[in-house]
Amino acid sequence: MLTLREARLRRRMSQQTLADRAGVARVTVSQIELGKSGPRPHIARRLAEALGTQPAEITEFGAAAQSMRLPTPSILAELEGEGSAIS
Repeated sequence: MLTLREARLRRRMSQQTLADRAGVARVTVSQIELGKSGPRPHIARRLAEALGTQPAEITEFGAAAQSMRLPTPSILAELEGEGSAIS
């Protein structure tokens, strides 16, 4: 895993370039890199896409990446647990 700053610097991007590509304010990138705020899931996704990576690969996006995963609907989980086949 990389920090947002490490991932950005590996791609030789400034904060402004990353922000422009992700469609967010430069201050947003700065605040995340400094640990002053965590990104919302949609912001984490946009920044990760702009970096050409997955949100789960960026340290600061851990919590946001978790909330991006959709839970399995309970009815399907119950059916799978019973070993029933759906035709």
